[in-house]
Amino acid sequence: MSCGGSGDPPTDPKVELNNQVRMAQGYLRSGRTAQAATAIEAAIKLDPKNAGLQNFYGQVLFLMGRHTESEAAYDKALELDPYLTDAHNNRGALYAETGRPAKAEQEYLQALVDNSYPTPQKVYFNLGMLYATQGRDEDAVSKLRKAVEIEREYYQAHYELAGVLDRLGKLEEAASEYEVALPGYRGSGEYHYRLGFVYFRLGNATRATPELQRVLDLAPGSESAVRASELLKVIGQS
Repeated sequence: MSCGGSGDPPTDPKVELNNQVRMAQGYLRSGRTAQAATAIEAAIKLDPKNAGLQNFYGQVLFLMGRHTESEAAYDKALELDPYLTDAHNNRGALYAETGRPAKAEQEYLQALVDNSYPTPQKVYFNLGMLYATQGRDEDAVSKLRKAVEIEREYYQAHYELAGVLDRLGKLEEAASEYEVALPGYRGSGEYHYRLGFVYFRLGNATRATPELQRVLDLAPGSESAVRASELLKVIGQS
């Protein structure tokens, strides 16, 4: 008769790594960023040279507002794999958020060099938004149009494109883009206000009125509702 060792059998490191990553993804989906960060830290200890894990860690830290640590994680990811396009895109977003637009643009353009990157529309969107914040509206329109050409149901890109076109005074084009964005913004009072205001400026009170009334239903007491109410008074007096 032989005596075996006591305790649980040793865990396969690869299995444990996958478990930690799945836990982190689950925590992130449920908005539990602190727990996601802890799980990813555990995964990195198991595989410290994994560039993808460092990139994921940077994303979680960015969402937590821990920008310095997020940047360090992206730097590490790109040190391990200089061709990790997703890390370039993510580091660009970090640079944009922390007031370094020139470096952000450089990262986005670097990401677009990779023709195999599966979601270039996200890079074009980020680049378009960067240009919009700089007042480079025509450049912003060009990049946002590229994003929606790649993904027709990219409702956020349609919405932001509409906003830039609106600012440029291209109201008919803005209205069209807002209309396409509807599935992503049905419950937004600000969305319905913007669309209603565009219709109002186009002289189409018939279409403006229900949009503005929708604002009052969705967001009573909000700034959008106050503005919508004023416009409805003007329409009623015309």
